[in-house]
Parts: sequence; structure tokens; C-alpha cells
Amino acid sequence: IERQGLRLALLSYNEFMPRSFEAGHDAPGIAWSEDEQVVDDIALARTRHRADLVLVFMHWGWENEPAANARQRELARRVIDAGADAVIGGHPHVTQDIEIHRGKPVIYSVGNFVMKETDNEAQRQAWVLRLRLDAQGAAGFDTHVARIDQGGIPRHDPDTPSPCWQRGQAQVASCLA
Repeated sequence: IERQGLRLALLSYNEFMPRSFEAGHDAPGIAWSEDEQVVDDIALARTRHRADLVLVFMHWGWENEPAANARQRELARRVIDAGADAVIGGHPHVTQDIEIHRGKPVIYSVGNFVMKETDNEAQRQAWVLRLRLDAQGAAGFDTHVARIDQGGIPRHDPDTPSPCWQRGQAQVASCLA
């Protein structure tokens, strides 16, 4: 994607079974997360496709876990070390922690946005992420809390603080979005 003079590569991978959803040479499907392939894809996005920025989206983690697991953390750091500008995840159905690795954001899970079949309050809260990008990568982000009602419809919750960050900050802060 090219926007405002910047070429963006959006890469997306899955780590949640069944692996039968994986694309094949003659069948549509998803990109499975193989560490070496993800690292190679980041390099190709920069060299072959001349991407200025690389954003990696991951479908990973265990459901209902409020913190990222060791696998998520290890892969996120490897992806950033390989040249990604940000990592954004989902699948656990709840929001998870956020970290800054080498000055680049890793949002482990934004939670559910539209989902009727929730079984606990944590599954009914999500973050809508606004990522600000410039030629140097992620300049910052803020999140807006959305609450999902019993019908599965999200509504903005402006009264709940949510994570925010700007380049140069060592930590993610809480702010009212």
C-alpha cells in the first residue's frame, strides 16, 4: 500500500490450529507463521517490494490470557529485530499487554471488536488502535476502548483509560482517548 509517499507492507500470519487452514501452492488459505519465513518475508518486503514500513499482524496466543505468553514475546522480538516497524496481534479474545522493543510497539492483542458469543466481561472489551506512522516507523499510537454489548455490537467507551505511546517514550502510558 502506498499512502502519503510511504510504501507500507502489511504481513499477516496465523499460529492457531488447525493448520489445515494453511494456503497451499494450489489452494487458498492463510499464511502460517514459520519463524524463518516471517523473517524472510520482512526482508523481501524491504528489498523486492521497496517497503518503507513493515507492519506484522499475528493471530496468536491463548484465549482469555491477559498477558502474552513466552512464544508471543520471543516471536515479536524476533520480528522487530528482523526489521518490522510494529507488531499487532489478536486471537486471545481479550486485550493483552503492550511492550516497546527497540523503540517499536508490540500490541499483543487488541481483543474482540465484533463478537456476539462472549463468555466473560474481559471478552467484551477491545481496543481500536490508531497507529501514527512516518518515514522512521511508528511515531506513536493511541487506543480507544470499545465495549461489546450483549448483541455483539461495539460502542466507544470514552471514560475508560487505555494505552498510549509516542516515539521516545520508554514505557506505554495510560491515557483517556
